[in-house]
Amino acid sequence: MKFIVYTSGYNENIGGIIVLHQLCHELNSMGESAYLWQRDKSLLNRKKLVRSLYQMIKYYISKILFQNKFKTKKDWITPLASFRDLKGAIVIYPEIISDNPLRAKNVVRWFLNKPGLFKNPINYGKNELYFYYSEAFNDEKINPNSENRLTLVTTMDNIYKQTNFDERKGTCYLMRKGKGRKIVHDLNNSILIDGMSHLEIANIFNRVEKFISYDLYTLYSHYAALCGCTSIVVPESNISEKLWRESHGDKKYGIAYGFENEQIAYAKNTKHNLWKEFEQLKSEQLEMIKSFINKCKNKYSSGNQ
Repeated sequence: MKFIVYTSGYNENIGGIIVLHQLCHELNSMGESAYLWQRDKSLLNRKKLVRSLYQMIKYYISKILFQNKFKTKKDWITPLASFRDLKGAIVIYPEIISDNPLRAKNVVRWFLNKPGLFKNPINYGKNELYFYYSEAFNDEKINPNSENRLTLVTTMDNIYKQTNFDERKGTCYLMRKGKGRKIVHDLNNSILIDGMSHLEIANIFNRVEKFISYDLYTLYSHYAALCGCTSIVVPESNISEKLWRESHGDKKYGIAYGFENEQIAYAKNTKHNLWKEFEQLKSEQLEMIKSFINKCKNKYSSGNQ
C-alpha cells in the first residue's frame, strides 16, 4: 500500500513540517512506498465548486508563471504524489487539517499538537486511525488508544554543538507555540530567536548564558543544552514537572522546568546525558514506525475495513 503525507513545503524552522517530511523519508527508507502531497494542490470539489476551482487555478498559475517549487529536503527520499497515486493510498493528515481534502478512503490523523488548538471546530471522519506525537498532544476522546504514539527525532548534530567553552553573557528566548504568554524574564540583553535560521540560533546558543523557552514542547530546548546553554522552560501552572518531563517519552535531560535553583542544577548536572537519550529515542523511533506501518496495513488492507 502507498502512503501519502499531506503537508506544506519543507521549512527548517517549523517542527511540524519537518516531521511530516521526515515520516515520508523514514517510510521509504524502510521499503514502503511513500509520497508527499502538496497542501495547496486541491482536488475539484463539486459541493464547493467555485472555491475549489479558484484554488486549483491559483496553484497552477503559481507553479507555471512564478515557478514556485515545492521545497523538499535534499538528502531525504520524499517524492511528490500524482493524482494517480491517490487510489487506494493511506493518506496521513496532521491534526490541523479538517475534513478530508483528498477524499481518501484510508485516513490517518497524526496529532502534532492538540486537535482543535489552532483550528476550531475541527471535523474528522469515521473509521479513521489516530496517532499522536506526544502524550501532551493526544486527545483521549478522539484517540483512546494510548499505544498509538509516533515520535520522530531530528538531532541536527552537525549544527547544534558546543563551540564556546569560555565566558557567556546575556540570554535568548523563544515564543513560538507559547506566543501570548506573559514574559517573566528580564528582557535586557535578551535576544528573541523566533524566525531565525538554525545556524543563527546555534551561534547565539554558543554566546549566551541562558535560553528561556515559553514553548513547553520544542526541540530548541534540547538544542540549547547541546550548545552549552542553561536551558529553561517557563512552566504552565496547570502542568506539573512530572507530567511535562514524561510528555514526550524522555526525561528532558539538560533542561530546567522553571527558574528555581534545584531545576537549574538538574539542567547543568544532566546535560551530559542528552546524547545518550537521543540515541535511545532513535531506537524507539524505529519500533514506533514499524508499529505505525503494521497498524495502518492491518486496518486498511483489503477485507479488514
